[in-house]
Amino acid sequence: MKKISVILLSLCISILMNAQQKAKGVIFETGTLQQALAKAAAAKKKAPKIVFVDCYTVWCGPCKYMTNTVFPMEHVGEYFNKNFVNIKIDMEKGEGIDIKNKYNIRAFPTFLILDAQGNEINRILGSAEADVFIEKVKKAQDPSTSPAAKKAVYEGNKSFANALAYLEAAQFAYMKAEVKQFVEEIFPTLSSRDKYSEKLWPYLSPNLSDPQSVIFNTVLVEKSDADKTLTKERVDAALRSCLISYAMSYVRGTLKDVNSADVLNKLNYLSYLEGNNQETSMILRIARLYSENKIKEIESFLNMRNLGGLSDASRGLVEKMIFGIKEISSDSKLKYSNSKVEYYNSLITSIKKDIEKLQK
Repeated sequence: MKKISVILLSLCISILMNAQQKAKGVIFETGTLQQALAKAAAAKKKAPKIVFVDCYTVWCGPCKYMTNTVFPMEHVGEYFNKNFVNIKIDMEKGEGIDIKNKYNIRAFPTFLILDAQGNEINRILGSAEADVFIEKVKKAQDPSTSPAAKKAVYEGNKSFANALAYLEAAQFAYMKAEVKQFVEEIFPTLSSRDKYSEKLWPYLSPNLSDPQSVIFNTVLVEKSDADKTLTKERVDAALRSCLISYAMSYVRGTLKDVNSADVLNKLNYLSYLEGNNQETSMILRIARLYSENKIKEIESFLNMRNLGGLSDASRGLVEKMIFGIKEISSDSKLKYSNSKVEYYNSLITSIKKDIEKLQK
């Protein structure tokens, strides 16, 4: 009986060892995050003492790619199983909802690296090929590369280089609000050369989205300096995009606590940027009529006699602006759409006749 027991025990151990040897890919815990943290805290000398959290959603395509393609790879499993207690958590179910809020997760997939107490060491955003992803995680294991660490370095020495290092880390972590706030804070303190440098522009240009902001108005005042370094074309394009978006928001009624005269005054800068071309004139006229509540006059623009002379891109922009005004009636939109169909049909007929003439 003893012999049988020993044989059975040996067989079980052999099966277990073979299963472990055959196991490929990342092994994820099946319990809660708290259990994963407890396992890391109780780990012995050679076992992982930090936790890797795959924060995913079921509808996220890149999440599925990581789950189905990257994490099952043997060499990926070897690295993660050796260095982490791994766990996957759906951010829209159960404890995932609280975890999403606690760690301020805004994009998927987000991969958190936590210490055994649940403190964030770092994070990685988005999917990647296996070897690239491993390198990202290796870098993220170093706490000194985290946005928090970079911010602390900047606070100790407020150099432009340290500011850029923080911005890069925060941008990588998808901390959009923090990036925007930080740029707003440091912008007035920078020299003209640094303000409009190629290095700051990727972080500055998104901050030109609000024409009422201090940054937008500063760029207008210092535009000659910005143009010299960044080129007039790039600066104009960023300002134009902002003002067009501003005009759209205005006529949609989504701007809060604004004075119409101030809005129109700001939008007039479009004329300075582009001259009084047909598109700009139309946008400014629509905004002015909207401020005067002359909706019927705006509706009268919805015919191909007025818009047919615009380029396709300009016409699409003006259409979008007018259609975004909630007071514009559905009948007017439908009537215009039908007239547009007739316009293009007549254009096609005319082109066909020209082709027939050429063929004769």
